[in-house]
Amino acid sequence: MALFHPLAAATLSSRPSQAPDDVKAKKEHERLRDACQEFESILLAELWKKMVSNARKFGGREDRDRPFGPLEDLSVEMSSEYLARSGGTGMWKMLYESLVPHLEGKEKEKGSLS
Repeated sequence: MALFHPLAAATLSSRPSQAPDDVKAKKEHERLRDACQEFESILLAELWKKMVSNARKFGGREDRDRPFGPLEDLSVEMSSEYLARSGGTGMWKMLYESLVPHLEGKEKEKGSLS
């Protein structure tokens, strides 16, 4: 139960501040989520690039026959990053959910040591 602090009304802060451990845990979870989304975006970009390369080979052209190759690669990377950040294929969520218990175990271990 949170106690009412008389200055809370004066500062327009109606909710109690979070404990430092909660803030650290939240930041760690955000970092893990971002890393999982980044992993998915890199994986999608590499898959896309490989598919385009194979399609080009089926058409009888080589990868070196790409005058705008770096620009094409950049657009694929940006598209895959946007896709992953907007929900993606769900791969990052499965990865995140499989890694969260390890993160929480690490947090509990730190709490028992201090």
